[in-house]
Amino acid sequence: MKPESRHRIHMGINFVTSPPPIINSRNYVKFQESLLACSVEFTSSTRREYQQEHRIEAARDAPTPLQIAVVASTSQPIGQLLLVAPHPGRIVEYFIQEAEQVVEAFEATWPAPHRQVIKRDVTLRDLYETTSDHAFQELWEARLGQLPNSLAVLGRPVLGGGLRFVMPAQPNGPAQIEVKIESYLSDTSKIFVETQFTWLQPTPPGVSFDPRERLLEVDDYARNQVLSFIVGDTK
Repeated sequence: MKPESRHRIHMGINFVTSPPPIINSRNYVKFQESLLACSVEFTSSTRREYQQEHRIEAARDAPTPLQIAVVASTSQPIGQLLLVAPHPGRIVEYFIQEAEQVVEAFEATWPAPHRQVIKRDVTLRDLYETTSDHAFQELWEARLGQLPNSLAVLGRPVLGGGLRFVMPAQPNGPAQIEVKIESYLSDTSKIFVETQFTWLQPTPPGVSFDPRERLLEVDDYARNQVLSFIVGDTK
């Protein structure tokens, strides 16, 4: 694998909150105004009401893609703030700054001094170039030390595959971690890596969303521990 070839194809951060935001026509307009006041550009927005939830969505494709969703459950006292940058086209710092601006707009629209963030998760997805004809070959033979013909018992050629690790939260690292390392089926010369952290411990009332700390923690883990494992540097 070529570590220097990393290409980030997805960044996302999600917050589950209580109490939920009140989503109505007035707050829909106010949230749009708050986004613009916080320098968050968007080209489309919608408000939808479903049986189980009400939601606001805002998005843009250029100059850098961004998708924002604010959700209020109608069956539970929880809400959600979700930000996704598909094919982000920018470094993580720029996404962090925009996430901070969206959080500011959310809090300006729905001020709640006693709000709790009851769950948070961050997902980063990267592609890496390989030094083999097939990414799975590099994972299976070079990283795991398996013989090329050891998969023949399956009776068919292997189009792709990989590894998945789920690590529980620890006292000194309260996030649950899930890592996927596999061949990228859309282009099997590339290795696909997904790193996801989930914080299941609710924050005390009034504690900030703090997207910067969460995104930097996951980015650092993906760049160091995950990459070290893939290239076999286990020192």
